[in-house]
Amino acid sequence: MTALIHCRRMTRLASRLDREWSLLRSRPAVLRHAAGWAFVDGPLHDLDQILAAVGYQVAWSSANEAAMRGLVLRAADDELAARIAIQRILPGLLAVVRRRGAANEEGFDELLGAAWIGVRTFNPARRSGCVAAALIADADYRAFRSRWRRRCAAERPTGVTPDLPHPEPAETPAQVLAGLLARAAAAGIPADELELIRRATADGTSTEQLARELNVTPRTVRNRRAKVTDRLRQLAAAA
Repeated sequence: MTALIHCRRMTRLASRLDREWSLLRSRPAVLRHAAGWAFVDGPLHDLDQILAAVGYQVAWSSANEAAMRGLVLRAADDELAARIAIQRILPGLLAVVRRRGAANEEGFDELLGAAWIGVRTFNPARRSGCVAAALIADADYRAFRSRWRRRCAAERPTGVTPDLPHPEPAETPAQVLAGLLARAAAAGIPADELELIRRATADGTSTEQLARELNVTPRTVRNRRAKVTDRLRQLAAAA
């Protein structure tokens, strides 16, 4: 029950951001400002057009990757660009919160703050196969991993082997999978495809059961799973 309550809290937080986005995305003044970036061919009627151009819920391409990099570079001194970048990586941030077991207001707010800092301070010299995934990983580190390391350093007894590192606890296979799914979400793989992989892998749902639920043949499920699994391998190899 506690996990369900935390999930609902996190869902409310995401809904709050989505409501904010729905109010922002079609404001005339905002659109006039964003139109000057020329990320979209033709007239700009909605900021969702920019989201798609930078890779939100679309298949990865070098063009939307270049657009995402350009957007984040603008975000250094443009709050609107930063807000669009946050909306772009929101699915990946939510996946990190779930993976870290911090599905509540404090955990999400801390991660969101870390993501905002990462977006506004992105190093233009940095080279990454996927800027969105890099931003999500950076926010994860700032909000959770670095905090763990600081706590270890504070608890380390003085004068006793001060130079010995404190290894971070190894991630479980489920955490590794969740992290990979977060990167996949950032790379634009559709959420329903990722949910299929999660259920088939983490939950152990059979191919036949998934086929019945989706009203498709088991062969279709196997083909979809193979296609997404291949993309996940590519992301893992590039990490």
